[in-house]
Amino acid sequence: MRLFNLIRLALFQMGFGIMLGFLHDTLNRVMVKELGIASTIVFGLISLKELLAVFGVKVWAGSMSDRSHFLGYQRSPYILLGLVSCVVSFMYAPVAAYQVEVSGTDFATLFPAVLFDVGLWQLMAVFLLFGFGLQVATTAYYALIADYVGDRHIGKVTSSSWTLMVLTTIISARVVGSYLDVYTPERLVNVGIAGGLIALVLGLIAFVGVEERNAAGKKGTAEESLGFVQSIRLLSRSPKTMFFAFYIFLSIFAMFSNEIVMEPFGADVFGMPVGVTTKLFRPTMGGMQLVFMLITGFLLNRIGNKNGALIGNLFCMVGFSIIIAAGFALDESMLRIGLVVTGIGLGASSVSNITMMMTMTAGRSGVYIGLWGTAQSLAMFLGHFGAGIIRDVVHAFSGSYMMAYSAIFGLEILAFGLASLLLPRISKEAFEEESRVKFSEVLANSGVD
Repeated sequence: MRLFNLIRLALFQMGFGIMLGFLHDTLNRVMVKELGIASTIVFGLISLKELLAVFGVKVWAGSMSDRSHFLGYQRSPYILLGLVSCVVSFMYAPVAAYQVEVSGTDFATLFPAVLFDVGLWQLMAVFLLFGFGLQVATTAYYALIADYVGDRHIGKVTSSSWTLMVLTTIISARVVGSYLDVYTPERLVNVGIAGGLIALVLGLIAFVGVEERNAAGKKGTAEESLGFVQSIRLLSRSPKTMFFAFYIFLSIFAMFSNEIVMEPFGADVFGMPVGVTTKLFRPTMGGMQLVFMLITGFLLNRIGNKNGALIGNLFCMVGFSIIIAAGFALDESMLRIGLVVTGIGLGASSVSNITMMMTMTAGRSGVYIGLWGTAQSLAMFLGHFGAGIIRDVVHAFSGSYMMAYSAIFGLEILAFGLASLLLPRISKEAFEEESRVKFSEVLANSGVD
């Protein structure tokens, strides 16, 4: 039964793979190219889903799922709340996108028009609701995995979960790409509705019934929970904790800043249509990422998380360098090589870093995974929104899309290098000792709420 539940938990990411793949790739590209909305606005809208975590939603969700119960369950109510919020907003996102009226990149007239565009404000609300659901559901989900799986097997479960997410993203990208070879707004809306329903069913199958009722009371850990304010005090007074959070920020920024620019890159630089970009970038780079997530996950016990992350970082630095060269040369064969090399690196880096995040909890999975997730979301927000600004500003000054995208990819290479330099200073043992001391200090100073 335990093995069956572990397999089920891994399925949870598949639904989010469908939704995030569609938002980051297809809908993103349609808004930028087909609807002509400035990438600063589009990338900013998409990155809104990460902004809520910056204001403490992940830490709140983690803290609440550590210490509160609903019908005897800790994690499951928050997973359900987040999942339903995501699905409802996701299904409406394509409809809302077509109601946006602002277009073009003339900043002198663009931003005044933004203030009076009802469709844009509506789409903003959609992405904020999706973001709320994403932060709450994933924080509680990762905490449930940390509760349910020991350190010895967490790398395998994590790699399997993310592998299934990437696999689902690849398959859905191929299906959606083929369906949108004949592109119409109606077809795009149909994809959103179908994808949302599939994500809801997969999510429910994945987690319902996994968490044992009244499990926290049986383990006797409920009295050790911290309130939200106490959790913030614990985190802010722990230098090693904040150092690891900064490392996570750099790593995630490096890995995901390209996430929503690849299809616009193919359209702007290589002139590829919707169907081609949808079937090229995610399946090629994501396919290699999938394979090496799985391989790395099963090798982590031998090579270690830090070695896995370092290897992945080096491959990513080389891969993005090849992609930059391919763009300037307009060489699609070289581009494919760059996507493959980058995918290898992303696979190794992502599993290694996520596994580190999920093992650095010191027995308080909700609050610490909430912090790591906050650092991750801040990195994604700045990476996605920043990429949109860089694309528009650099293109405006240089007149070259390739200069804009090379600036984005070059910034990622720099971030991978800096993250690699920080790796040797990370110590799980030192983090756990600091957590024990600081936790006792917080309890002594303020008492448990």
